[in-house]
Amino acid sequence: MKKENIALIAGFIFMGAVVSILIYFEVEFLSALAFPIFAAGMSPYFYIRSKEKEAKWLSKAAELEGRSLLDENEWIFEWGGSSAGAMTILDKEGKYIGAYKMVNVPLLKKIAGEAFNGLYAFSSFTAGVFTSHDEPAAAFQKRKEGGRNVLEIRNHSGETVGFYKQERSLKKIFGGIYTANGELLCDVQTTSLSGDFNLKTTDGRFFASYMHGYFDYAMKPQFQKSTALDLVKVGDQLSENEKTLAAAVVCYWMSDLQRGN
Repeated sequence: MKKENIALIAGFIFMGAVVSILIYFEVEFLSALAFPIFAAGMSPYFYIRSKEKEAKWLSKAAELEGRSLLDENEWIFEWGGSSAGAMTILDKEGKYIGAYKMVNVPLLKKIAGEAFNGLYAFSSFTAGVFTSHDEPAAAFQKRKEGGRNVLEIRNHSGETVGFYKQERSLKKIFGGIYTANGELLCDVQTTSLSGDFNLKTTDGRFFASYMHGYFDYAMKPQFQKSTALDLVKVGDQLSENEKTLAAAVVCYWMSDLQRGN
């Protein structure tokens, strides 16, 4: 039996046992504990499934020329099911072009993050965007600064290429993307509660767009059996550094949206 199936069965047994104990002791706030119990029971399954899927993608990609989302203008995100926001990234033909994932997360924080879905929305972390050969394409460090979320974004060589500074209201996310010199490159703002955005640079070039629930390639055979796919379009007139900034910010947003934050 596959490890992921064992983890799934173990997760259901764990959830059943915990719920039975809580019912036996007549715990009044059982409904409030429903999500933490589900997250704790299912997180090993999601984690193992994500790792096995990543290993499969990497083994296939190792036989091919390396691919990177920085070479593409349409990015398709497939959520891995982890509250750490790990996502597979495909091109419009369904070919693997990389992944987004958090790195250097302490074990206790990783466990807490799986159990409590909103943890990463309020804490600092480091995340990377990787090519199909698991080489770094972009990375960022998230921190709190003056009540704002700030991403320091680096390229594949580890050089800082810019910053993203985010404000959040009850209805929208807004802020700005800045170059390494502190110059404003792009004002950013979501246009709906679903996280839609349509961004342009300060000089009028198309930067990136996303519309919740809209997927151009839904009828292609390679996508018909897939779920949780999101399409982001990126400008074809962006420089390599600008596209690196777009990759980091878009992955951060999409991960945040898919965690439900």
